[in-house]
Amino acid sequence: MTILTACEDLCRLFCGCLTGPPKRGYLPARYVLTFLLIWAKCLEYAHRVCLSVTIVAMINHTALDQGVNYTSLIDDTCEVPKGINGTTPEEEGDYLWAPSEQGIILGAYFYGYVCTQVVGGRMAEIAGGKWVLGLSILIASFLTFITPVAADIGVVAIVIVRVLMGLIHGVCMPTAFALFGHWAPIEERSTLIALCIVGDQIGTIITMPLTGYLCEYGFSGGWPSVYYILGTAGCVWFIFWFFLAYSKPADHPRISKLEIEYIQKGQIQVADEQKASVPWTSVFSSMPVWTIAIVSFCSAWGYTTLLAKLPTYLEVVLHVSIQKNGLVNSLVYTSTCITLFLSGYLSDYLRTKKEMNSTKVRKGFEIFALLGPAVCTALIPAVRCDRFAAIALLTAAMAFLGLTGGGHVSIAADMAPHHAASIFGLVNSFGCTAGIFSPLVAGFLLDDAHSSVQQWSVIFYISSGFYLLGALIFLTWASAERQPWAYIPVTDKLLIPYTHDEKLNSVNRFGNEKSYGSIS
Repeated sequence: MTILTACEDLCRLFCGCLTGPPKRGYLPARYVLTFLLIWAKCLEYAHRVCLSVTIVAMINHTALDQGVNYTSLIDDTCEVPKGINGTTPEEEGDYLWAPSEQGIILGAYFYGYVCTQVVGGRMAEIAGGKWVLGLSILIASFLTFITPVAADIGVVAIVIVRVLMGLIHGVCMPTAFALFGHWAPIEERSTLIALCIVGDQIGTIITMPLTGYLCEYGFSGGWPSVYYILGTAGCVWFIFWFFLAYSKPADHPRISKLEIEYIQKGQIQVADEQKASVPWTSVFSSMPVWTIAIVSFCSAWGYTTLLAKLPTYLEVVLHVSIQKNGLVNSLVYTSTCITLFLSGYLSDYLRTKKEMNSTKVRKGFEIFALLGPAVCTALIPAVRCDRFAAIALLTAAMAFLGLTGGGHVSIAADMAPHHAASIFGLVNSFGCTAGIFSPLVAGFLLDDAHSSVQQWSVIFYISSGFYLLGALIFLTWASAERQPWAYIPVTDKLLIPYTHDEKLNSVNRFGNEKSYGSIS
């Protein structure tokens, strides 16, 4: 009986998976869902970023160097530090993909990713997020598993696999927004969203060093083991998701009444019988929406450039070995992880406890989030071959970028809470097109000089310029206020609670507080 009781307590503690009154230590259902979403985002990014590291081990750099004329650039490369015998793994890779081809392969993921953001968000709003997200990770895990086979077939095959993976993953983040629309209490909205996005960084932090280690010591020839392990991990996650995740609190058979009441307090709710249609005409003509879209693009340009090319930069320019390469990448993205969570929590605190203006809070975080990386990235060419200074600047740049958790990342839920998933899907689609173009631009710039400090400097300056542009645009036109087109009329079966300030705005705009809800 003692063993059985201990098992019951563990089940209640970690997943609330037994009926009956919760015991002390019971973990709220919304936190179980948040944990599973963080795990899902870890897997999504692990599937995405592992290629950035494995491609270093997949390429035969010696053969590529033999076909490049470095006569005019002989003084523009970094010397190998003393004590390092080479810049590549002991065994060269099998593939002769030029930098431009590598850019196409690395950017292929985003060809598909940008196409399903809006569709995925709308599907989750209408059909619920459990199956949309669950099947996405499951199918992407299968595609990850077969990636080594696709690489052996050729460039076209691996591009097709990456495009399909992007299509499947495109629904993940909008679906997470839709799930939080039902599960996140108003006081915890930015914190839970930031935690979910932290999952992206955790996935990167874990995957980078793991990939570097497996490239040298893994089974099946090293780098293929990365894809087999990550594919299997996704299948394991799906088992937990299937039994523990639910689209809405009302669907959960074991959630407490007190938790449902807490979640619904002050939260916008839409009746199941009526699905709020998105006013797309107003959305596409909204300056705040386009502001977020453009800023997302500017921010994503620098981020995806590093995500795709940082392992190569560390390998061919700074001569960091493949195993240490993963550790450095992990350090860089750990800084983002920390500031992303802190900025989400602090923005919630300032808006709810200090009752500060949401627009000012969002702008304050976003300015630091973009100006910091702009300065740090622009300074990297100045330190040239100083490995420690370059890594420090890269780490600082990504730490600043994490402050977007209190900036544009959460602002869609402020502007249009009913349609947060669809709006986020739209702006994220536009922003993620940077993932298509930034690896391509970097690849073509490096085609004839992939270890040239001068050519890499151009790449860093371009990223810095986009950060500056995004900061100026956000400061000028961003707004976190509820947009006029984001209100939904109330019927007998529809209740839309909102804050005191929103009630006053509603009364002033329509002259009748009951037209658009009442305070619960």
